[in-house]
Amino acid sequence: MRIKPGMDRNVLQKVKKLPEVKAVETVYGEYDMLIRAEVSTLEALDSFIFDTVRTVKGVEVSTTLITMEVPGEG
Repeated sequence: MRIKPGMDRNVLQKVKKLPEVKAVETVYGEYDMLIRAEVSTLEALDSFIFDTVRTVKGVEVSTTLITMEVPGEG
């Protein structure tokens, strides 16, 4: 996510409390924060992103990447 200047700590504290969030990292570069979240369905992901993450005051931009397991690995 990209966070509005001066809002990093506020966003971090709010995001860490979300039950779907398993890890949060603040980073330097194009983005300011990475979150790892787990949801059970694509519909739940839509709701989490649109209704929860993007409504947190201070979040400017989010990019969603979906991880997958490679068959035969693991």
